[in-house]
Amino acid sequence: MRDVGVAQGLWAAVKADTLSIASFQIGLFAGMWVHQEALFAPGLAKTTASYWLLMQLAMIVGFFTAWPVNGWLVRAGWKERM
Repeated sequence: MRDVGVAQGLWAAVKADTLSIASFQIGLFAGMWVHQEALFAPGLAKTTASYWLLMQLAMIVGFFTAWPVNGWLVRAGWKERM
């Protein structure tokens, strides 16, 4: 943990997480859009196992869209390596 005040800590968290989460969400929503609108129009019911399997695959897409952003944030010094 860093030895910073509350305001500095909150600002550091916002800087580190906002772009990372946004890039993950872009990949996740793109993956969800593909299978809900393009492949299975009008979309799978949210109570089916197929929907939740494809949600997991969309999360993997989100991981790969967030990876380069997280790498940049680490190189820029906004995030710490884990």
